[in-house]
Amino acid sequence: MTKDRRLSAAWVVWRCVIFSSFLILVSSFAAGAPLTRAIDIRMLPYERSLEKLPVDLTATIGFVESGGTAFVQDSTAGTHLHFKPARNDLRVGDHVRIQGTTTAGLYLPGVDVVHLQIIGHEAPPLAVHANYDDLATGRFHYQRVIVEGLGRTLTPLDENRSLLRLAIGSRVLEVRIDAPLETAPALIDARLRITALAAGGINDRRQLVFPYIRVTDWNDVEIAKAAPALAALPITSVVTLLQFGAADEPHHRARIRGTVLAAYPDGRVFLRDATPPPPPREAPKDALSKPPQSPSIAIRLTTPVNLTPGQRAEIVGFPIMAGFSASLADALVLATEPDESPAAAVVALKEFQDGSHDADLIHLTTPAVLNDFFRSADGFEFRLTSQGTPLRAFLVQSSPPELEIGTSVELTGICLVESSKDKGFRSEAERASLLLRSESDLRVIHSAPWWTTERLVIASSILAGIVLLAFIWIAAQRRQIGVLSSRIMQQATLNERQRIAREFHDTLEQELTGLSLRLDAATTRPLEDKARTLIETSRSLVSRIQSEARNLVADLRDTEQPPELITALREILTRMPSNAPALKLDLHAIPAIPGPVSHHLRMIAQESITNALKHAQATEITLHLSATADAIILRVTDNGQGFAPAAATTGQPGHFGCMGIRERARKIGAEVSWHSGVGKGSRVTIVLPLDQ
Repeated sequence: MTKDRRLSAAWVVWRCVIFSSFLILVSSFAAGAPLTRAIDIRMLPYERSLEKLPVDLTATIGFVESGGTAFVQDSTAGTHLHFKPARNDLRVGDHVRIQGTTTAGLYLPGVDVVHLQIIGHEAPPLAVHANYDDLATGRFHYQRVIVEGLGRTLTPLDENRSLLRLAIGSRVLEVRIDAPLETAPALIDARLRITALAAGGINDRRQLVFPYIRVTDWNDVEIAKAAPALAALPITSVVTLLQFGAADEPHHRARIRGTVLAAYPDGRVFLRDATPPPPPREAPKDALSKPPQSPSIAIRLTTPVNLTPGQRAEIVGFPIMAGFSASLADALVLATEPDESPAAAVVALKEFQDGSHDADLIHLTTPAVLNDFFRSADGFEFRLTSQGTPLRAFLVQSSPPELEIGTSVELTGICLVESSKDKGFRSEAERASLLLRSESDLRVIHSAPWWTTERLVIASSILAGIVLLAFIWIAAQRRQIGVLSSRIMQQATLNERQRIAREFHDTLEQELTGLSLRLDAATTRPLEDKARTLIETSRSLVSRIQSEARNLVADLRDTEQPPELITALREILTRMPSNAPALKLDLHAIPAIPGPVSHHLRMIAQESITNALKHAQATEITLHLSATADAIILRVTDNGQGFAPAAATTGQPGHFGCMGIRERARKIGAEVSWHSGVGKGSRVTIVLPLDQ
């Protein structure tokens, strides 16, 4: 029983131990084990570094940026630390224990420090040898490296820091030193071994734009081989620079002497070498003779110096390949003395383009035409054409040149080969341009023709404007002439109508009145019944003719304000003879129409009714007027004896009514038609489109 109890108690204890171990294991996996090596922090993906993973790292401080940032290394790699609040008690070589969390950093992950303990002090972290490619790829970023090269330039970076440019092979690396320039040793053209922190410029995409290294003080810059004295440098011919076997790598400074061809405010100097080149090593006997290579060189001074063309100058600088020919960079002027003004080499266009006069002062034998010029970054760029070949020239000045497009000029300036192409194992110049010394290097031969493109465009625009105004004026005159012609025609028509009305009134109507009086007098005398009936019939006919004549005179004179068509048609009913057949009016509203159109429609209706009265022997006449969506319809219908429309409406001797109806319809743009048959009555229809 006791044994069973002991076994039961032991089982309970084991169960508790197992459960506690499980809880510890689960919590360990949940929290994550802290990162204890710099390489583990360095290799974290960007997203993981944002998760604030725990860090417990023991390492040695290799560089202190400020109170808020430091760089450490252990045996695996290096990383960076960030403090809040800042700490100013750290030194290079401090052995420390860092506890904190991961941070993304600008380029690679680092540590946000929560607690830092200085364990002791020892030698700085071990530095590894690195070349330019190692630094450009970020392989040793934020680690101590040893870099060897040749000192090129040394300038102040700010008040207490200096900037050293170090030539590593064919590349130049920036060395930023936390020490003032005044305490620097002689570093230019010396072989240097520098122990520093690998760093670089980072963009917002977490990319290394360019590398540089950081140095704490001048003690980390070791002079492996002192620079040769400037006075001991031999005078070198320009054409021997960068030739095979001429110097070891990297190239030390070269000393040249020659005549200044041109000097610019940005430190560019072009020098014609005074040292003759050595003879060629070998030349085939059957080789064609070629012009000697140009003994001129382009130079970039570290600090611009006031040089004038014609001075004899002695300059020292680092040989580099710039463009098509060797050049000197980071150069210094050692001495100057006056000399004769240099003469420009007279060259043809082909020689200018083949690169044989690169960096030399030349004068082109063929003139060029200025096509365009515009402002560039440091002056003006000219686009010219010479014998069909496009050229470019550059002028370094702030004020625009006083030249017009189309001017023919002679060109003098510094020949610059801009690009080259490979042909087998040789490199040949592909395109060259001219760098002008001043505006006087563009000597005007012929001024630009007056008819330039711009002026031609302006003249064409003015001429087009004049032509347009002329067309507008002609259109206005035509419109005015049309209005005047219409008024003249209206006035002439009015005068003619009034003349005809007067003639009717003074002749026909007077004669009819006299005839009517005679017939009245004849009826007062004793007559036979047959004669009296004839006289009364004649008197009635004369009265009707008088009435028609008066109506015609009234129509001729009533032109200024003609009545509306419906009103005018109703007046026809009032003018019907007393013994005339019944006239039925079927009139409907129509759109407004001009007075002359209304007059012609009324006269057509009047003539149609008159024809029915004279010839149809009808007992009933209907006058219809209506309008559809696109036309006005006028119709005169009678129940008379009818007629043959094809023969009767085409004009018969002494009968002009239907012909007049056709003429009036044609004048107003209407269509007229007759429908009739013998014994079936007749119908006259006039259709006037509303768009007329």
